[in-house]
Amino acid sequence: MTEKTSDRNLTSTQEDYLEAILELTEKRVVARNMELSSKLGVRRATVTRALKLLTQKGLVNHEMNGYVTLTDEGKAIAQDILARHELFRHFFRDILNLEEDEADEIACKIEHTVSGHALDKFRLFIKRADECEGKCPNSLKLKREEGCK
Repeated sequence: MTEKTSDRNLTSTQEDYLEAILELTEKRVVARNMELSSKLGVRRATVTRALKLLTQKGLVNHEMNGYVTLTDEGKAIAQDILARHELFRHFFRDILNLEEDEADEIACKIEHTVSGHALDKFRLFIKRADECEGKCPNSLKLKREEGCK
């Protein structure tokens, strides 16, 4: 998916790069082109082109030796993307009770499209569903066997 996200003028693919760099740099100080290539399932030349654009936008530092880090702005955006991903994965896995892989796949798609007021409402709904578990007679969380198959 390469649609523009509404509030950052980044494509979903560019957001995926920022998220991947954040995840890799949490384990090590820098990410490397080949690690991004492997994590995102693309060729290294594709990674290089994407990093050039993200560097021009001031979101990453990309050195000629292949080392990649996020700028402060890039890190803030990546943390927001990751938080949205975790929110939606939690919803699909823990509230709708989907399998982990399916929940993660759907969360990855939705994280790029839901923002603003809709995202705020989603957070509120999930908070209420979490608070209700075990206390409310009709919990909002579904059992695995409920729903359409």
